Amino acid sequence: MPPAADGLRPWLLGAVAMLAVARPLLASEGSAASGDSLLFQLAVLVLAAAWALRAATRRCACARWGLVDLAVLALVACYGASAVAALRAGAPRPALNATWEWVALAVGFFLVRQLVRSEREARALTATMIALAVAMSAYGFHQFFVSMPADRELYARNPEEALRQARVVAPEGSRQRILFAQRVNSTEPIATFALTNSLAGFLTPWLTVALGICGAAWVLRGRAWFRWVPAVVCAVVILGCLVLTKSRAAYVATAAGALLLVTWAAVGGARIRWWWFAAAAALLALVAAGAVGIGAVDRQVLTEAGKSLGYRWQYWQATWAMIGDHPWLGCGPGQFQTHYTAYKLPEASETVADPHNFLLEVWATAGTPAAIALLMLIGFVAWRGCRATAAGAVAAVSDAAGPSSPDAAPHVLAGGLAGFLFAYAVGPLTSVPLSIDALAGGLLVAAVATAGLWPWVRGGRMPVAVPAIAAAAILINLFAAGGISFAGVAGSLWLLAALCLVAVEPWRAFPRPAAISALAVILTLVVLFYTTTYSPVIGCRIALDRADVDPQRASALLEEAATADPLAAEPWRRMAALAWLQWQKHPSDATFDRFVACVDEALALDPNSAALAEFKGDAAFQAYKRSGTPAQLQTATAAYERAIDRYPTNILGHAKLALALAAGDDEQLASQHAAEALRLNDLTPHADLKLPQDVLERVEALAAGGPN
Repeated sequence: MPPAADGLRPWLLGAVAMLAVARPLLASEGSAASGDSLLFQLAVLVLAAAWALRAATRRCACARWGLVDLAVLALVACYGASAVAALRAGAPRPALNATWEWVALAVGFFLVRQLVRSEREARALTATMIALAVAMSAYGFHQFFVSMPADRELYARNPEEALRQARVVAPEGSRQRILFAQRVNSTEPIATFALTNSLAGFLTPWLTVALGICGAAWVLRGRAWFRWVPAVVCAVVILGCLVLTKSRAAYVATAAGALLLVTWAAVGGARIRWWWFAAAAALLALVAAGAVGIGAVDRQVLTEAGKSLGYRWQYWQATWAMIGDHPWLGCGPGQFQTHYTAYKLPEASETVADPHNFLLEVWATAGTPAAIALLMLIGFVAWRGCRATAAGAVAAVSDAAGPSSPDAAPHVLAGGLAGFLFAYAVGPLTSVPLSIDALAGGLLVAAVATAGLWPWVRGGRMPVAVPAIAAAAILINLFAAGGISFAGVAGSLWLLAALCLVAVEPWRAFPRPAAISALAVILTLVVLFYTTTYSPVIGCRIALDRADVDPQRASALLEEAATADPLAAEPWRRMAALAWLQWQKHPSDATFDRFVACVDEALALDPNSAALAEFKGDAAFQAYKRSGTPAQLQTATAAYERAIDRYPTNILGHAKLALALAAGDDEQLASQHAAEALRLNDLTPHADLKLPQDVLERVEALAAGGPN
């Protein structure tokens, strides 16, 4: 039986809706070490503690609990074990931050299942996310038609001013400048995300749900136009922005979702009429023609598909090799990118942060047991969802949860709109805060969409098949795009999975001691999270930000940041950069020794970073060329060797090592690395990765056995 009425529950569910909306609005997609999700993780844990406290005060607590929860626990436990290993052998700060992200996603999943008690509340939560997707789409349209053309015009007119406004340091001819120019000249919108594929991944499931609302109106014979027409309008808006992203994975996932919806409708007894397909084809043709007409989509979307798939195949090959070397615990949460360089293929284009495949990502970072737990979780959700669909169940427990149970739908809708305000308020704590223009525009669009969907929330229907198919669509997208560890995208998957299950997982009664134990566990998690992650990372970030605006006290503030977070490599990396800048202005042995000490501390906290090792080698080699000190040349050579060990297909890295070895009269080894640099240079098809002409000539001379 469901739990008794609880006046706190609607407020908790409203808070969950607020966080669900705010998280994608601040989806900066920074590194795991940046900690942009910390406030959200803390808020989710505090909400869970409030729920557990309320349950512990009752004589008999009720909760939804089943095999799915055991699979979730197993998955999180695997990540925890992998993080423990990474604390010793990898970069500890990203490992902890990424693990807590998974914990927060799992706790949020559990909370939604406990707090949603009626079909109306499930519809309200769904409508809130559709409204957010519409707001994101509107922002994407603004970027495509207004802000991005302005950025391109500024860069064409004054590149240095464009770089200054973007706070990017990119000298003429550098790879950073090439990448910045490519980003500026891109026409794909990103909304509040860092990548257009992430925006597409977020839009895909909610477009599928909007289409499912229309399908449900026919299957369940609920054809009141004012309940499903607003969903059609929302779907058209989301579809338009999705087309602008040029995300092939999202296109395929959305098409698969639509096909599954049609199949479900046909199985459910709906009369499939030919003019439905004609209307859908006409709409798609109209959208495609409009996209081509405004230059948003071109023939390269199709012609480049093979190349895009080829890139992913390169990522997957490298990831499979990584799995072979770390089969049980993986490389560790937040460690993929630094480990990936050791397996990157010579012809690969970039050092990716994830393998662009959700299963391979989990497998590579947390090991084989985690991959099995994830497959079990997906299987359990699919099995229960199929059973519920066959039984005709709706996406949540029926409204027979009891007239005494307060309706939380208004709290959910209000919480969703409050999510915009919350995102703006906490934006300064993240890497990319929400602007006032984005807040005002997004809040207005979301409010209009919410108002349009209100009749459906009040009296519509949402069968289990709709969120289940939407979850399948996002999984299809994540299979080729990746991002399952990124809450801004993966949060939608967990939310949809929870909505699939609340209809079929029964309430189970637990004695008060069990509730008290659950409360103790959650409070322990809150304390652990605050002490190991939240407090040190926030303290470190504050000191780093102060160092950026106060150059005179930068050294002291960076030391303060390192003290605040002893597990973070970033303060030491910045101290090394500062010491190196000081050496360039006033060379001295003391300053160089300070640089070496700082970069070694950074490497101790991020031991698999090839970039850090190469930075050390570059500085030491430059110091040697100025002073002629043999110890500095030995430092440079050792650093370059370490960098190559962690990034064996680094073309420029082999060239630098060859030059350093030649300076030390190790001509045989220098010739070998020069030859390897030339071999890799011939293999890569990417012009920005090839050796600069002056370096190429010197390396060719070394490979031939001549002077450099």
